[in-house]
Amino acid sequence: MRLAKIRTKGIDLKFLITLGLLLVFGLFVLSSASFVAGQKKFGDSQYYLREQFLKGMIIGIVGFLIFSRIPLEFLRKYSFIFLILSIGLTMMVFLPQVGLSHSGSTRWLNFGSFTFQPSELLKLSFLIYLASWFESRQRDLNSFNAGLLPFLIITGIIALLLLMQPSFGTFAVIALSAATVYFVAGGRIMHIISIGFIGLVLFFVFVFLKPYGAERLQVFLNSQKDVSGAAFQINQALMSIGSGGVKGIGINQSLSSAYLPESIGDSIFAVLAEKLGLFGVSVSLLLYVLFAIFSCQIALKSVNSFSKFLAAGITSWILIQSFINIAAISGLIPLTGMPLPFMSYGSSGLVMVMIGTGIIANISRHTI
Repeated sequence: MRLAKIRTKGIDLKFLITLGLLLVFGLFVLSSASFVAGQKKFGDSQYYLREQFLKGMIIGIVGFLIFSRIPLEFLRKYSFIFLILSIGLTMMVFLPQVGLSHSGSTRWLNFGSFTFQPSELLKLSFLIYLASWFESRQRDLNSFNAGLLPFLIITGIIALLLLMQPSFGTFAVIALSAATVYFVAGGRIMHIISIGFIGLVLFFVFVFLKPYGAERLQVFLNSQKDVSGAAFQINQALMSIGSGGVKGIGINQSLSSAYLPESIGDSIFAVLAEKLGLFGVSVSLLLYVLFAIFSCQIALKSVNSFSKFLAAGITSWILIQSFINIAAISGLIPLTGMPLPFMSYGSSGLVMVMIGTGIIANISRHTI
């Protein structure tokens, strides 16, 4: 059944309200986490909040509105072109003229005052391509040569690009969300276990080849080994989480988080826990859980395989990235440097998440 012939309806209201609450709560948390950093670096306590609102939120809302109305058939038809373009942009980060490096990683494109992280686009375009590809090859998914092998090849190409940057966290998000789509599409359990084994091997190769990867693993295994050096961030984060208690110390107060590296980036969950305590943490987790429930309901009610796979993929991307961020900053897994969706500072990530949720909203308009 062609998507264009399906009768449309309004966007799922529960999903829309949850998304709005996540955005408002995210801006509130960022405002509390960034006012000290903004004052110190720019003499403006609202600098990061304003930048996030103008370059991330406004553009993201526009992207949401566009992709909540764009014909889903258009995304399916041109999915391969979107993937090739995003891979090309990701390769451009290695060009000295436009590639921008930070903290030992080359992940950004720099066009004057405009910077962009193409791997954020790659997350979405790869999921759109997989949804289209799996829809056309559902009968071949259980075959190694026609199903699993091509899937591993394209995933391997993307893995190579991301590990060269290096960005193992981004690769982990893409690989796990891709495996989720593969599973939803009907892939064999043994194939998925094989994918997990390959991912584990790649992780240890990454640790072996990249000194800072080995360093992060050592910190995870023994966070007290180098408290003032490599283990400083995780120890400071755990102190921030622990000092928040039940109610938190208050949004305008800072204890451990005042010295926390990347307090507005991948460490923002620790700042949230310190300032708002268990109450704030519970609210944030509840919003993510509700987002998961309503998004999965939309996927289950999708009228065709493409919409179902795409909604499942986008949902898993956002949830997996959220889990990795929260688990890493809580000391449950090694630090990855992944931002927390809807809350961490970064316009590229927020815009792409908004476009992704716009597609889910679009799919909700065509559910049974």
